[in-house]
Amino acid sequence: MRVLFYYRGSEHIGLESIMAYVQSKGHLVELIYEPALGDNGYVDIPWLNNFFYNDELVINKALRFKPDLICFSAITNLYMPIKNLAKQFKKLMPDVPIIVGGIHPTSLPDETISEEFFDMICLGEGEGAMADLLQRMREKRSYNDIKNLWVKDSTGHIHKNTKRPIIKPLESLPDPDKSFFAKYGALSKRIMIMTTRGCPFACTFCVNSFRNAAYSGEVYLRQRSVKNVIADMVKIKNKYNPTAFRFEDDVFGFNQKWLDEFKVAYKEQINLPFHCYVTPSTAKDSILKALAEAGCESVSMGIQSGSEKIRIKLLHRRHTDELIIAAAERINKHGIRLYSQYIFGFPEETPEEMWKAFELNDKLNAYNTASFIFYPYPKTALADYSIENGYLSKEDYDKVKAGYGSYHTTCWLDLPYKDEVYKYNSLLPLWNVTPKFFKPLLKLLLKMKFNWFHRLVYNCTFMFIDFDEFVLRVREMPHMIMATRKALKNDDWDQSYEDQYILESEYKKSIKLEKIVDVIPAHIIEKDKLDKELKEKRRKAHFFHGKIQFPQ
Repeated sequence: MRVLFYYRGSEHIGLESIMAYVQSKGHLVELIYEPALGDNGYVDIPWLNNFFYNDELVINKALRFKPDLICFSAITNLYMPIKNLAKQFKKLMPDVPIIVGGIHPTSLPDETISEEFFDMICLGEGEGAMADLLQRMREKRSYNDIKNLWVKDSTGHIHKNTKRPIIKPLESLPDPDKSFFAKYGALSKRIMIMTTRGCPFACTFCVNSFRNAAYSGEVYLRQRSVKNVIADMVKIKNKYNPTAFRFEDDVFGFNQKWLDEFKVAYKEQINLPFHCYVTPSTAKDSILKALAEAGCESVSMGIQSGSEKIRIKLLHRRHTDELIIAAAERINKHGIRLYSQYIFGFPEETPEEMWKAFELNDKLNAYNTASFIFYPYPKTALADYSIENGYLSKEDYDKVKAGYGSYHTTCWLDLPYKDEVYKYNSLLPLWNVTPKFFKPLLKLLLKMKFNWFHRLVYNCTFMFIDFDEFVLRVREMPHMIMATRKALKNDDWDQSYEDQYILESEYKKSIKLEKIVDVIPAHIIEKDKLDKELKEKRRKAHFFHGKIQFPQ
């Protein structure tokens, strides 16, 4: 089958995994990628994209590929352009089914499947569902009952199938295929990689709070083996010659045993600087020592709010100021650069609590600081709290669900201090790098009424969120623009491709079933079983799963 994927904005490791898995089943895969330089969350000037590429290039490539299936992956704040393109694809290719996956349809399945141009949605992980779907399409059989899919049949009836178990071990999947994004120039010299799926925590503003609740019967967090990760990275290093790596795991250093094995293998076989994410509670001395020994040059640590009350009551982050300051001191002690992160615009937050972010950050010796605006992602615990307590109106929540706004530009909550949200958000990155004797000038800006100048400051200072990454992206932008235009014009897929497969029923008949003889002593099997049960019990006790209860 000929399978066309679409994504925009940046490289997407989850999509790389699904594309690799679909290819491993004998299907022809192609990707259409848009950098979205004009509507990327920082700026909202869609016509700017036309200077680099246009809808005609995108649509013509899709038509030339002649797909049997079109696949979109959507996060909420990138949903609008995906809907618009899907509508055009359906108009031009009415007989080609369109499926959309990702966290947006997973959290809003009813709203998403109701769109006339989507024939199916995928909830949760996509590899197994996509493989089953394409096999059924090959055999021209019904796919209305495939787990993880909601399917709209010819009568308009929606078949809402149950979810399948999570994929484990992750080593059972092929390595993510970066070649599709690479030909669009989407890979930088700091190449992204992930070792886990899921997060050990459930912060109320994050989609993990929704996903953990949805998989409350399972431990969603899984991690690839060190051997598997290093083998993948060796191939990436040899093929793309990166200068550094970025581990995009929600939290990278949480497993000391895994990290102790990783630091030796990474130093021996990769030996490049890398960036990763930690939390104040995981930034322990032993963890940071292992990261530094492996070659970690910088970490991002989410503080999220300068107010201890907000962190504990609303965010499900039980981090005191003292814990955060101590974690920052340990990070700096090990020679690792700290990138601190904050969010403004939470329910109940006052200007005094916003200012605490500035005061706290001054004590952290952060190399760079990032600031964002609270975006009420659908079905997250804090979005629900905002609705229940009158901070988020139905009209604005409907706009969020439709994909309007972003966590860089839009405060959706009905707050008495909304202007302060924009001001504090715009100035914190600049405040962090401003010499002490110039900071009174920034205080004056905070006292001024919010205006165009604050927006200008934010647009000019977002480079301070990660200055090294900003410089790298600026240098690579001309290459990315030219590569995107070239990739949209070129048809570099296998022109001789013919779908060859074995009918699923015939495949099952061809397998010779033999009696399995136990070769492992029974007492060892029993011991392994008990060890696994104990390990699973400890993991469930340590990591938060299920619905969040807010303290009163």
